[in-house]
Amino acid sequence: MFIHTQLIDTIQAGKKQFVETFVQDKTFKAELIKLIDAQAAATKTSVEASLAIATAFTKNASNAFYKKA
Repeated sequence: MFIHTQLIDTIQAGKKQFVETFVQDKTFKAELIKLIDAQAAATKTSVEASLAIATAFTKNASNAFYKKA
């Protein structure tokens, strides 16, 4: 159930590793790391909201189906 957070963290860790390896300017590097962290937080929030909507829809659709059956 929490595989999506692991996937997001893995991708963001790859981005951070790229920045740590190839960006030389410390100030720019720090700002990019902040941006990557913000992207991770926003993506996790978006995925959680989407999952909540899908779960609610499935529950309501199932209830409606079983009440009519």
